[in-house]
Amino acid sequence: MFRIFFTLSILIFSSRVSSQSLVVESKDSIAYVNSIVGQQAEGYFALKNISNSSKDYYLIRRREGLTGLVDSNSFCWDLCYPSWASQSQGNVTIAAGATAYDFSGYVYVKDTSMEGRDTIWYTIINAIDPTDTLQVQMVYGFSKTFNLEEKEVNDFKIYPNPIGDENLNIDILSSTGITYLYVLDLNGRKVREFKVEPNQIKVTFNPHLIGLEKGIYILKRINSAGKFEFGKFIVQ
Repeated sequence: MFRIFFTLSILIFSSRVSSQSLVVESKDSIAYVNSIVGQQAEGYFALKNISNSSKDYYLIRRREGLTGLVDSNSFCWDLCYPSWASQSQGNVTIAAGATAYDFSGYVYVKDTSMEGRDTIWYTIINAIDPTDTLQVQMVYGFSKTFNLEEKEVNDFKIYPNPIGDENLNIDILSSTGITYLYVLDLNGRKVREFKVEPNQIKVTFNPHLIGLEKGIYILKRINSAGKFEFGKFIVQ
């Protein structure tokens, strides 16, 4: 009798452990910002529903770092929430096998003289099954020397560059999974993003048609190996 009960307990426990339906599809390894010219660091992660049914999820900001670098922080999930809110009021629906890109986290550094890293932990919870959870930690970094304008970047082939009222072509290395190519201004703020499919080797767009004004822009991608790739182009 004890053996039967013990076996049933193991089966029930195993069922609960294996009930996790979300995995991290992609994530910023470190969300950096230059603390002198841009006091807000932005971090992103994408989540995939690996179950065989559509599910609703809400998000809780569980824990904040204790380094003293962060003045306040906020996040977006179904909506964007202020710093005092620690839980989303609504859910994000993720279909079976689909990936959601709804999350973005924002951290504000206390002072321009500060440097270092801090971590915030987020928990994503199935709205009808509280045992189905996933915890994701996001590392935010602040540096006075993180200067994209001065960085020599040549991880992409970009042409024509400078670019006028025509299409900009960006040759990239193919990836085994979905990645994202971000267009940043010189303060490190994201102004546009492009989804890069597996084995895709080129991204093409017209800067003027997507609302980019004249100036210098940075391209950033985290490849499938988790490494940063950078590029720079000029819009005339």
